[in-house]
Amino acid sequence: MTLKVYADRMSQPSRAVILFCKLNRIDFEEVKIDISKRQHLSPEFAEINPMRQVPAIVDGRFKLSESHAILIYLACSFPGVADHWYPADVSKRAKIHSVLDWHHSNLRRGASFG
Repeated sequence: MTLKVYADRMSQPSRAVILFCKLNRIDFEEVKIDISKRQHLSPEFAEINPMRQVPAIVDGRFKLSESHAILIYLACSFPGVADHWYPADVSKRAKIHSVLDWHHSNLRRGASFG
């Protein structure tokens, strides 16, 4: 079953997930969600992500939202993804989490549409 990535390319977090998949040759289907047309608010999309935000993924029966969580899932779940994206070493992983948390708390705050 193909990974489905629900995204709007106007969304930086959506672009990050798409680029990660492409850089790591992860086979995926992009499902376009047009935020400007409020498609993310539809009942159909709410079944994918009850928070009604992009990006979101569906991998088989597994659904996940939030770009950082998605990126970690992809790095851990798909063969061939280089270790430097999400190292096995717990100290290195902690550094990655530190940067991801800082990014979410500082850079993303002013970049939202709302």
